[in-house]
Amino acid sequence: MTFFDYLKNFFFLLIFLQFLPLLIDGLRKQYHQIIEPRTKVGVIMVNGDLADSEYYTKQLTKYFKDASIKAILLKIDSPGGAAGTGETIHNEIIALKNAPEYHKKPVITLVENTCASGAYYIACASDYIIAPATALIGSIGATFPNIFFLHLHEFLAQHKIGYKPMYAGAYKNCIDPLADATPEQEAMLQSILNDSYDSFAQAIAKSRKLSLNAKDTWANGKIFTGRQAKDLGLIDEIGSAYNALKIIREKALIEGEIEWIKQPTPSAFSQFFSSGTPDDDSSLLSACVQSICTTLENRYCNNTIR
Repeated sequence: MTFFDYLKNFFFLLIFLQFLPLLIDGLRKQYHQIIEPRTKVGVIMVNGDLADSEYYTKQLTKYFKDASIKAILLKIDSPGGAAGTGETIHNEIIALKNAPEYHKKPVITLVENTCASGAYYIACASDYIIAPATALIGSIGATFPNIFFLHLHEFLAQHKIGYKPMYAGAYKNCIDPLADATPEQEAMLQSILNDSYDSFAQAIAKSRKLSLNAKDTWANGKIFTGRQAKDLGLIDEIGSAYNALKIIREKALIEGEIEWIKQPTPSAFSQFFSSGTPDDDSSLLSACVQSICTTLENRYCNNTIR
């Protein structure tokens, strides 16, 4: 054997030793599952700003397809985000719960700090919502977060700076901060907000069994504490993980131990080497690379999966 062959074998030995503890741990878990079976509950973490529904809808579909998973826990800590993302995930949960080709199972939401706007849109599609008394719940409304009417045209005029936009279509430049929006353009934008708000409020009223006649008390853009949200009917219970576990056992008829099924969110380190979401099994090489990257990142970059 050449020196290169020895070096190559040594390199593969290092990789094997790196993953040997994971292999042993996997075998140990399989052994315990045989002698002590556990009921599976899927967990989906909804954190940060919402801008893309793909990861969440894939995980929901995967869990609803799996007959061995008896319930789904949504752990939400998010201020919301894009309206379309929240509505898409909400609609996906409703559709999967009612689809005859999938396995019916309860969906429970557990909030720790914040569940507002689009994040609450998602939560209200679940069967039960639990949050601590000091959590922030609500912000049910609609806005254009990335549109700023700064009236910069007045600034330009004061400094004698000419600005003449070119566009086709009377409403094409309605969000141009350097141009003065016409009353018709402002009316169009307001109608979009009103329509989004109505859809949001109707979905919540239907899911939470609230009266639309009283929406000015719970759907006026206000943020509520968990206790206030409970009084308004926006959540079901003041509590924590203990309460969520109890409700999951009751609704899914679980008596023994629970195995929590979690999927890691894609990390920046692993995304550098592989594409797609963590459950994308179209490429074995991509999956292997992501597994290696995640392990190295957890061990050396202190980026643990919670």
